[in-house]
Amino acid sequence: MLAKEGMIVCLLEKDKQIGGCLQTYSVHKTIFDSCVHYIGGLGEGHTLWHIFRYVGIMDKLSLKSLDTNGFDRIAFAEEEISYPHATGNDNFIEQLLPYFPKEKTALLQYIKTVENIGDRFPLYRLRDGSVSEKTTITGMEITQTLQSISNNQLLQHVLAGNNMLYAGVAGQTPFHMHAVVSASYMHSAHKVLPGSSQIAKLLALELRKHGGIIHRNTEINKLHEENGQLTYAESTDGQRFYGKHFISDIAPKNLLSFIDSSLLRPIYRNRLNNLPQSISAYTLNLVLKPGTILHQNHNTYWHATHNVWQSINYKPSEWPQSYALYFTEDIAHPGYAKSLSILCYMHYSEVMQWTNTYNRAGDEHSRGDGYEEFKQQKAELLLNRVYQRVPSLQGNIITQSISTPLTYRDYTATPEGSLYGIMKDVNHPNETSIGTRTRIPNLFLTGQNSNLHGVLGVSITAVATTAELLGLEYLLTKIKSI
Repeated sequence: MLAKEGMIVCLLEKDKQIGGCLQTYSVHKTIFDSCVHYIGGLGEGHTLWHIFRYVGIMDKLSLKSLDTNGFDRIAFAEEEISYPHATGNDNFIEQLLPYFPKEKTALLQYIKTVENIGDRFPLYRLRDGSVSEKTTITGMEITQTLQSISNNQLLQHVLAGNNMLYAGVAGQTPFHMHAVVSASYMHSAHKVLPGSSQIAKLLALELRKHGGIIHRNTEINKLHEENGQLTYAESTDGQRFYGKHFISDIAPKNLLSFIDSSLLRPIYRNRLNNLPQSISAYTLNLVLKPGTILHQNHNTYWHATHNVWQSINYKPSEWPQSYALYFTEDIAHPGYAKSLSILCYMHYSEVMQWTNTYNRAGDEHSRGDGYEEFKQQKAELLLNRVYQRVPSLQGNIITQSISTPLTYRDYTATPEGSLYGIMKDVNHPNETSIGTRTRIPNLFLTGQNSNLHGVLGVSITAVATTAELLGLEYLLTKIKSI
């Protein structure tokens, strides 16, 4: 956006791939998404659609729509039934009503509440507004809000059944995180083909078209301040990159270690350093035998109990307490799946004994036999759970690839492999919210730790950060005019 409006932009990327959580990788000639398995809000007229149109990539993306009558399905324990989350507000209600015939009023109230939340966030609607608009809803906690909408406990947990999308914690997660994320998928739900890295690649092409420069494999470990302004960024190999403005989208805790400046007061540093991080994940990616597993054009979120909030606080001996299934169709065998990604929560403490190891493409190291054994043991436990729901998987897996919190940590530079950055807390909204400005006048923040995570969240935050340099009214006018 900055380059498009005439600024000279240089992107410094630590990894071989740009895009952070948009990175993909290949196993047995099969592409897997590292984090972003599907995206909400890419349907015409949505906020993300407008932003992607403005930056010039919307019409270049190859998208596959998930099942509009149930892009997500919520399942519990050994029950065969699964509850659909559908596209479109009316359709969302229509698809759930057969399971909850007495809850139409509650479902209407749920949709109304979700829409009201979106209206209270000006940038989510691509308009200018005041912070005061959000004050009436930022104190809404997710479980209490759902309870106020319906007394039906099963419906409450079905509505929050895909809470892995924001690592929801009962009594802590703000309802607006659920509302904004859910509303985007209710608007539209797509997979990006052949993988989410296409978004980053297209953005890179647009950046270069407007004169931008990208340096990959360039890890920054110092930001030099002089007379109250940053003057250059220095890489681990000693290169210096001078600039007028500096924007960081890495974890604020990591950023602080780069800067030795009295402008960042100890109380600010202590606050950022001590903020709790959202939980991490374990992912098992499977390449499937051709023509053996029927493709599911939806995602499944499974929970071991009817309480969808319990799994994030699992005991290692009871792992996994929940998982998500993401299928990808085989183009050569329509109707059948080519691959399956299984994602579930994992606490960093489970891999703490290997915390001093490091391994990523371009800087590869072995974590040892013990780590490989740990991964395989977890894979067996997870597969045994999934076989109960998808028995046809047994004997039809060609190969597998595994990532743990250490993988997330090494590839995204997030403390403890945090999935969604700093954990938002409705009980401490100011302490767990970070703005785009810092006390260093030419240092700005963006990315998942400001405002909201996810493709939609970081895109909206990118608008906020860009507006600091270009002006919000000007930028919103440009975005909505295309």
